[in-house]
Amino acid sequence: MSRIESLPRWLSGLLLASALVAGCKVEFPEGMPYTCTQDVDCAGGGAICATRPGTTVHYCCVPSPEVCNGLDDDCDGQVDELEATTCYTGPEGTRGVGRCKEGTPSCGPNGTILCTGEVKPATAETCNGVDDNCDGQVDEGFDFQTNPLHCGRCNRRCASTEQCLAGRCEPRAETLCDNGIDDNNDGTTDCADPGCTDQACGVGCVCHDGGKAEGKCDDGVDNDGDGLIDCEDSDCNAQVCGAGRACRNFRCGEAKCDDGVDNDGNGAVDCADPSCAGGSCAPGPSCVCKNGQKAEVDAACLNGVDDDGDGAIDCADADCDGSSCGMGCACGGLKPREVTCDDKLDNDGDGKVDCADSDCDTKSCGAGCVCAGTTATETVCNDGIDNDGDGKIDCADMADCDGQVFSQPAGQVASAICMGGQAVEADCSNGQDDNGDGKIDCQPGNADANCVSGSCGPGCTLTNCVRQESNCADGADNDGDTKADCADSDCDAKSCGTGCVCNGTTRKETICTDKQDNDGDGKVDCADSDCDNLACGTGCLCTGSKAVETVCDDKQDNDGDTKVDCADSDCNTKSCGTGCVCNGTTRKETICNDRRDNDEDGLTDCADSTDCPRNTPCTKNDGSAGTCQTNKTCG
Repeated sequence: MSRIESLPRWLSGLLLASALVAGCKVEFPEGMPYTCTQDVDCAGGGAICATRPGTTVHYCCVPSPEVCNGLDDDCDGQVDELEATTCYTGPEGTRGVGRCKEGTPSCGPNGTILCTGEVKPATAETCNGVDDNCDGQVDEGFDFQTNPLHCGRCNRRCASTEQCLAGRCEPRAETLCDNGIDDNNDGTTDCADPGCTDQACGVGCVCHDGGKAEGKCDDGVDNDGDGLIDCEDSDCNAQVCGAGRACRNFRCGEAKCDDGVDNDGNGAVDCADPSCAGGSCAPGPSCVCKNGQKAEVDAACLNGVDDDGDGAIDCADADCDGSSCGMGCACGGLKPREVTCDDKLDNDGDGKVDCADSDCDTKSCGAGCVCAGTTATETVCNDGIDNDGDGKIDCADMADCDGQVFSQPAGQVASAICMGGQAVEADCSNGQDDNGDGKIDCQPGNADANCVSGSCGPGCTLTNCVRQESNCADGADNDGDTKADCADSDCDAKSCGTGCVCNGTTRKETICTDKQDNDGDGKVDCADSDCDNLACGTGCLCTGSKAVETVCDDKQDNDGDTKVDCADSDCNTKSCGTGCVCNGTTRKETICNDRRDNDEDGLTDCADSTDCPRNTPCTKNDGSAGTCQTNKTCG
């Protein structure tokens, strides 16, 4: 992108004059200012004469899609204004339900995109005549028949002398709820009488669910007479038990987790106190206690603030991994990542939109489209739509659709596939012109060329209308005969993958040196009987489902049993080199007249009396023939 900032006009004029005289396009150096009054002043190349944002100055600008970067990318005189579309980031099925509504995309901090004005479901339903959680129901969960706080409708409170009966506030007959008397003679006394619900049953006691409940949780008194005092009583859960404290897990714990004070006196301050788990902390507006430490709360990973004071902001904070960093953006690997790849927006602020962003690889870029690498690819090739936006529809998109299904009746093989930019007949036994070219199957005089010799899809070939499996290693029934890979007789003698060949209708291992179970039978290399009599490497032969050393003079452990040459019992009686044979697991000299230490025991010819005993032929020092003597010399 080229924009004008400010430079002497004579330079601009000189560039323009040169361009007009030469009749050519001007290439604007990046950042080079170039003023103008009309588009022609910009000498083509896609540049237009635009107004600099916030000024009346005109400059040459090359338009590009607007992204959130503080610049006027589309050269319309405005900065960071996004396309006027709608957006919604709430759960699927809640858009437009109850209070939930769409918003519009707008730029947020650090290049993020927000869905401004959207309303998402509330975490809990409030009694207000509105469907707050957007589930299609209004004020569900509230008892308008007996609840004295919402009697007959939301927020209609009955007086302390009334009770809610059938949705109406009626005078409460049970006038006292702590006197042990059935005041209204209805057979129920005090808290057991529905009229006493939520009424006092003594100091620090309140009637609830037909019985007494603890109402004061910091006085050291068992107010409801159940034998449990203050936080020991489940009635007190989450209730205040002192300054900066609340009952949690049946004890009075820290409730104020951002004041630097050990409020419950257990020696742990704020987030270090287990009681503060999930509680708000300082310094940021969205700091929460987690695992004994301050953490950036999920909803605050796009506010540009170091909420937990650890020096890392938003996605740069590991606490934010997996959290939203704006519309179509999620934190991952300490940076923003694009997760919505079909909205034509740069959701993570890296200057790359949708599939052009490597974050989108393998993600959907819309109906019938998936990102492959940094390119949108067509995945549905029979809907009459250019799903990947490359200007090519269905079979015409050869790069993506060649070999893909164009039509396929339910429960049958594909009747037509894309091939060479058009639909070709693939079911050549149904008597139908499946691709509309006027040719049918292998009819004499009117045969479809693809049926005579062609493709019936990935891993499938056609020869005179007969379908045949050609890919025997993909786990698929490519020719539609219900048999896949080696189970299909078409695959006999064909490869079923690296080191594997179809043998009849079974898989057979053919490479026995790669430490791989090539035929998938759970046995590797020599352990697989398929490998018998096949090499398992240099100097190694598979024999009887085990590796056997066959070269015994190379100082290598050829069969991998940690034993080398003659030390390996496989080598017994085998040659260990010229004039040497393995005897058991030792080396033995067999030539005693070559003046060589053939078995490498440090003794040559007759000197090696064990292997070259008396009377063994040898060569004297003068070169004449002799025999080994008792004194280990040749005489």
